[in-house]
Amino acid sequence: MDNTKNLSRPTLIALSVVIIALLVPVQLFGADRWVNWTSFEDVRRMRVIDDTLFIVTSGGLLAVTDPTLPGQQILNTDGLGTIDLADIIVDASGEKWIAGLGRLVRFDYENSDQFIFRDSEDRIVRLHCLFDDADLLWVGTEIGLVLFSKTLFGGQILDSYTLFGDLNAGAAVYDILLQDDSIWIATSAGLAVADRSNTASLKSPSAWTTFDIGDYPELGSEIVRNVKIFENELYVATQGGVFILDRDVDTSFVKIDIGPGCDDARLRVESDSLFYYYSDTSGGGFGYIINSTAQPLNTVGLTSYPLTGVGYDGSRWVAASGGGIFYESGGAYVAYPFTGLPGSDISDLTVNADGLVTAGFSSRPPAQFDGDEWTIRDLWVRGGTTDLLTDRDGRAWVGTEGNGIWILDDDQLINYDENNSTMRGNTQNPPNGQTWVFVNGMATDGRYVYMACFIALNGYPIAIADQNNLDNLASWDSLGVADGITTTTIVDLDYQDGYLAIGTEGSGVFNYYLGSNPHDRSDDTVHHWIADSVYLISDKVKAVEFAPNGELWVGTNLGVSRFDLGVDFFRTVELPAGVGPLVTDIEFDGRGSVWIGTANGLVRIDLVDDTKTVFNTLNSGLVSYHVNNVTFDRFTGRLYVATDAGISYLPSEIGTPTADVEKVIAFPNPFVVGSSVDRLNFNFLERATVTIFTVAGEQVWEGELTADGWD
Repeated sequence: MDNTKNLSRPTLIALSVVIIALLVPVQLFGADRWVNWTSFEDVRRMRVIDDTLFIVTSGGLLAVTDPTLPGQQILNTDGLGTIDLADIIVDASGEKWIAGLGRLVRFDYENSDQFIFRDSEDRIVRLHCLFDDADLLWVGTEIGLVLFSKTLFGGQILDSYTLFGDLNAGAAVYDILLQDDSIWIATSAGLAVADRSNTASLKSPSAWTTFDIGDYPELGSEIVRNVKIFENELYVATQGGVFILDRDVDTSFVKIDIGPGCDDARLRVESDSLFYYYSDTSGGGFGYIINSTAQPLNTVGLTSYPLTGVGYDGSRWVAASGGGIFYESGGAYVAYPFTGLPGSDISDLTVNADGLVTAGFSSRPPAQFDGDEWTIRDLWVRGGTTDLLTDRDGRAWVGTEGNGIWILDDDQLINYDENNSTMRGNTQNPPNGQTWVFVNGMATDGRYVYMACFIALNGYPIAIADQNNLDNLASWDSLGVADGITTTTIVDLDYQDGYLAIGTEGSGVFNYYLGSNPHDRSDDTVHHWIADSVYLISDKVKAVEFAPNGELWVGTNLGVSRFDLGVDFFRTVELPAGVGPLVTDIEFDGRGSVWIGTANGLVRIDLVDDTKTVFNTLNSGLVSYHVNNVTFDRFTGRLYVATDAGISYLPSEIGTPTADVEKVIAFPNPFVVGSSVDRLNFNFLERATVTIFTVAGEQVWEGELTADGWD
């Protein structure tokens, strides 16, 4: 992700007042109940503090003390407030500080203090780097430099700086160096230096001397990654390589020969050594600099070029650019295996009755979690994993972008595509369209599985598979234009009681009645619902989902509509302020609540009393505000949320759910009311009316059972 921004001057002036607040978790939204699974493979920094190797990643903080054992995983719910981290330092007093997305953290595990960084328009600001300065911290952010007091009011911003000479205003600051009275900053627009003895003067652009690609083309890039002092020389790393600043006669930058065609470089000072890391046309590598000369080091065993590293416990640890953590052993690098999820961007998730979780990833094969470890399933997904479904036998069906579907049957991987099914390729991927089977929606009635093939070449985008006879091509069927589905841009499916809901990219919704036998078309009917005819909020559909009562809910780019069965048109479901309008998924938990995933938060609507609750990264333990999929596990009562940064789930508050009235229990038992937040819960999976009596048989309360229990 490119975190640089060029902002207009009015915005920059407003930025000089950065809002800061001590984070107080909102326990009402269950911030302490969320469980998160993340990936630690995308490493931003490694640093040894005391006897522990701290690995700073986009998925949280990993504290390692033994390469043969899992490290301690420290996440947003463990005191960090965010998992998207960039830097960690230890100051002169021994306190640890962490920079992350929107947060500066005075780190002490669960006793950490979080300081939220926002700009004047209330937007979260990404932090990149930290530098200790006695009672102060210098903080590099995506929109400038911030001076922070550790002691004033327990932690307070003193000032912010966004104008650095003639560099682009509001340049991102990636690295900071203090040298005597000077402050050097490496930015997205060049290198800058100023006298910091009077910090107020740093707000003036004229206080800064700058070095950019316009005046120094030898730098090869306007993006400067690092600025370091080593052996009395000033070194900078850019996307063009590593350079020494030479001021003997005319100021210039002398390039260090570290590799042919270097297109990105980074520097780290470690003890008495300066290490460089780089990528180039031959792959890249790393080494150390001595007497202004690069000394390359061994890279055997690394899967891609190194981004950063550190020496720890007699071995060198390295983070690879494509993901992964490695340590040197026996002359080669071996992978550190305890890095959590195999990827971050979760496209979908499904879980079977045995608790086996299958996760799909946007650009890699799926993985399965058995409760102890993640296993990557070695199958070809071409563009990525799109949609997942659990069939009646507990097997995961995996939809892919380009390679049809796979069925994960224990150790067996079964593929169906244009050759052995009625699924077809599409017209948007020439010249391989015939074989590019893009499945982006699946639904099942128990026996039959329905698969949406985006822009199917033959005009039949919905393939139908009979689980009783999958290997007989004659048992497959399909639906398409000739059946009244007048578009092939299908994006999502759902099934309930003989009806197949079909969401499209720009043509609204089709509600197709199949009956009990999808091969028998004699009683089929189809209704096409669009915005102009039935008040659907938008024809650009993202998700379709039937409610337990049969109502169809539709998520679109402009919000949510539900089909009112009483009047036969759609009603708009108002989302709370600050979320949406882009809806990514809809899920019902069976107990009177609907969960709506959006591109900027998760919404729960209690359909009994119409209360609406928003979950995001600021008020809950949700791992990311960008929700891709929501899955309710009816076997355990867990609610899984697939995001672009990992998986979050809410454990059931009602124990193991049941649909059998004879097995319903109330708990806690006995129920002693200690405060207004205490609740009596029931483990019934469905909606129901509950009557509460005293031991004497007197009725105390009667009402509809909801997820909130009885107060």
